[in-house]
Amino acid sequence: MKSSPPPPLSPYGVFTGTLFQYSSSPSLIAFESLPPPPNNDDNICKNKCILIGGLSDGPIPTPYTKLLETECHTLGWSLVQPVLSSSYLGFGHGSLARDSTEIGKLLEYLSAHHDAEQFALVGHSTGCQNSIHFLKHGQEDVVDQVKVVALQAPVSDRETEEDHSEFISHAQTLVAQQKGEEMMPRSAFWAPITASRYLSLLDMNGEDDFFSSDLTDEQLRERLGHVGEKKELDLLAVYSGKDEYVPSFVDKEVLLKRLVKAMNNGVE
Repeated sequence: MKSSPPPPLSPYGVFTGTLFQYSSSPSLIAFESLPPPPNNDDNICKNKCILIGGLSDGPIPTPYTKLLETECHTLGWSLVQPVLSSSYLGFGHGSLARDSTEIGKLLEYLSAHHDAEQFALVGHSTGCQNSIHFLKHGQEDVVDQVKVVALQAPVSDRETEEDHSEFISHAQTLVAQQKGEEMMPRSAFWAPITASRYLSLLDMNGEDDFFSSDLTDEQLRERLGHVGEKKELDLLAVYSGKDEYVPSFVDKEVLLKRLVKAMNNGVE
């Protein structure tokens, strides 16, 4: 009998650090990897980079996670990878508001117990919505500690090649009947999801609808204009060269310029 080959070594890298609970209700954990000496001789790091993944992600969400950790350590920053209630399949019964509350809890915990003074948020895919939403709705004194935001793959969950109109209509009916927390049919989505979260992700002007190319310039400014009001904030927005979640009919370069203009309140 042939033995099966061993599983591959952790494809996105191996990480060493501290696992901690930053919230007891609900119980939530995060993993922090501190820079090694000589960039961190006293084991204290005041600069924290928070990596927030997309739908169904948890810690180590992307192939570049290890590279990001290396670059953070070179600059004297630690990398923090949280588990939110919306991690893995929890997003289907969650909301951006819940995510922002939990991100706020994480940053407050890091300030109180891990010597944090300033933060960078790196959002991947739907994590970009989390970053944008937190800047507007997070606790003001905590948001003020966020000095850098990177939006990597700020894609539209709504703007796909598929037709969701039938299920959108079904979800709208449930919400109108005050049944927004009812689950959608299995055929509606690839993961369990409530009617309200389905509309947030897939209906035009849904709560998650920040980056769709068919939004007008004014609609984009309404959603993104608050970013430019953060005068001490540096922001990077970037797509992958062959992002599989950007439909073929979307010109990424044109859209990226429109997003940046909206964040700058109409200034090129």
